[in-house]
Amino acid sequence: MKNEKLILNEEMVGTYINRVLWSDVMPLGRIVSIKSKTKVLVQRVKAGENKVKMEFVPGGFAGHCVNNYQQDYDFYDEGQPFELSLSRSSMKRSFLQFANCPMKHHDYNF
Repeated sequence: MKNEKLILNEEMVGTYINRVLWSDVMPLGRIVSIKSKTKVLVQRVKAGENKVKMEFVPGGFAGHCVNNYQQDYDFYDEGQPFELSLSRSSMKRSFLQFANCPMKHHDYNF
C-alpha cells in the first residue's frame, strides 16, 4: 500500500471531496472533470448555516452539546471551479476523503 497510486477515472466525476480535521468535517467541493492522472477540476461547495438549534447543558470545559450529531446544513456551489492535484500522499497530508455527498460536522464537544 505504500507505493499504491490513486487512480482517477471518469466514474469519479460528481464525487464530493470533504476535508476531515480530527472530529470536524468540511466540504471542499465536487469533482467536475478529470484533467490528468493526478489533477481534477473541482467546483467549490459551501455549507449554509446550521438549521438545528444546538442545546448545551453544563459540563466539560464550557458546556456539553446534547444534540451534537443532529446538525443539518444546506450545501451550494460557490465561485469558479479550481484545479486540484490529488495523490495518495497529498490526500493523507490534507486529510481529504471522497464521498457521495458533501458533509459538514462541527464537534461542539471537543
